[in-house]
Amino acid sequence: MIALLILCITADPWADASPAVWYGPGAGYGQAYYPENILGPPDPEATPTAPSVGENNLLTLGENGWVVLEFTDNSIINEPGVDFTVFENVMDTGSGYFQECAFVEVSQDGLYWLQFPWNTETLEGLAGLMPTTGEDPTNPAVSGGDQFDLGDLGLEWVRFVRLTDCGDAVTDGGLFDLDAVAAVNWSTGIQGETTPPSVSMTSPFHSSFILSTEETGTLSCYTIDGRMAGQWQIGGQSTSHTLSADFLPTGVLFFVLNESTFSGVRLLQ
Repeated sequence: MIALLILCITADPWADASPAVWYGPGAGYGQAYYPENILGPPDPEATPTAPSVGENNLLTLGENGWVVLEFTDNSIINEPGVDFTVFENVMDTGSGYFQECAFVEVSQDGLYWLQFPWNTETLEGLAGLMPTTGEDPTNPAVSGGDQFDLGDLGLEWVRFVRLTDCGDAVTDGGLFDLDAVAAVNWSTGIQGETTPPSVSMTSPFHSSFILSTEETGTLSCYTIDGRMAGQWQIGGQSTSHTLSADFLPTGVLFFVLNESTFSGVRLLQ
């Protein structure tokens, strides 16, 4: 009989906390609702021609102002393509986009930061360029917003994102208004270690998850009441395995690799 040590992780792809903020001149909009107005998902009613409005949805940083967002129950991880998206209330005017820009930096510990490079002519690499569509914010093919790949900085994971209003460093429409930051690729595993298995999900809207482990054997999935919900054979030379979750129930699920329970994940479909 295997004794199951239950570890329940109810992670999601949204920023969970804002440990630091500094407001520049012109700030004020949204401060009464900070930090709740920049945590969680972006405004679901936002569209390119009718972007998000309301102080409960946006935070104006002010000229050269900045804010730090933290992922406390997971980490953004580097997978092929886009790893996270920043949402601002960019507007499609019909003749172009009304843009208010910010520099984007990331960190593993909140102390040492790396900034994404940006193009001084096209502004590519900044946040505040592309409008929100209102569709699945974790699917970069349809979400809109400004998308970033940790591979561009040579990082495998981060837990902090810092947005800084560009001030007079660029010519744009005004002051950056942050809506949200969404992880596209994320993991609940322990970062910085390669041996322990971990589960990551590209999106709670998608019916698959990724198992990262150097072990081989049988992965079993159980519901909270002990019923087996699925089983997979893990083998081969790869340490990353994309597994189907189409048939799994929603709720808290517990994964057992061979005879070791290593993670509990709340699967949202």
